[in-house]
Amino acid sequence: MTLNLKIQDSFVESKIKNQKIILAVSGGADSQSMLKAVPHVSKAYGVECIAVGINHGLRKEADEEIDLAESLAKSMDIPFKRIKVRVESSPSLQAQARNARYSALYSFADSNNVKYITTAHHFDDRAETIMIRLIRGDRLGSLAVLPTISGRIFRPMLKVTKQEILRHCKRWNLSYANDPSNDDTHYLRVKIRKEIMPIFESINPKFKQRLNNLSDEIIKNSLLP
Repeated sequence: MTLNLKIQDSFVESKIKNQKIILAVSGGADSQSMLKAVPHVSKAYGVECIAVGINHGLRKEADEEIDLAESLAKSMDIPFKRIKVRVESSPSLQAQARNARYSALYSFADSNNVKYITTAHHFDDRAETIMIRLIRGDRLGSLAVLPTISGRIFRPMLKVTKQEILRHCKRWNLSYANDPSNDDTHYLRVKIRKEIMPIFESINPKFKQRLNNLSDEIIKNSLLP
């Protein structure tokens, strides 16, 4: 199944029709792929897209990365909004950045009468999040992570793998940025991605699929936190 068809299935599952949605973009491969594919798929459901790029002001390259998203959006005639937020350096920097990002997205959505904020979370992201919960010893219900719809968050790429995203970018010659923090194993998620997950996949090549299935089973059986 192609990336576009997987996104189409997410629109069917979510029942999102005849409204506007925000695409939260950053200029990375995941969001560039989303920005290219979702507006194409969403037309069949009467859904209009607005792309929004958030600059946390933490890296000097951030503006240039968002430039990539803005350039792609403009080439597709998708409205684009750039928002800067302020985040203070602290041990919980990533959490603060995330909170500031979503606060800005919700505020923009409210002021433009938009219900759903669309993110580029994908198949691999979900597997990594489940591993984080397992490692931290969270209870079973906490493994019900990243559903397609969660409140006002819409995640149409949960069935799309990272490899499929990179192939999509290559096929459409999409320029994208690489955040250096994605290679820093100081962060638990990166350590899981680069060091821990490959060990499990060497034992079971479908380990990520099993993790995603596990989360789906817990959601289906309502074993929520």
